[in-house]
Amino acid sequence: MLLIFFLKIFIKFLFLLVPLLISVAFLTLLERKLMSALQRRVGPNKVGLLGLLQPFADGIKIVFKDTILPRN
Repeated sequence: MLLIFFLKIFIKFLFLLVPLLISVAFLTLLERKLMSALQRRVGPNKVGLLGLLQPFADGIKIVFKDTILPRN
């Protein structure tokens, strides 16, 4: 009974967290496009139609990025 309770809470948490993370990713895309327009540069439009896949590409890059630490 307790396990079902915690599972329900976890699922509700995921339903809250996933859309929040996706919206932050697309707000970052919007910010990058706005900054590129203000600086008269070409914005992040290399991945997908109009750069709509750029947040997912950034997320995949972060997941697989290696941490480099100095030896000293």
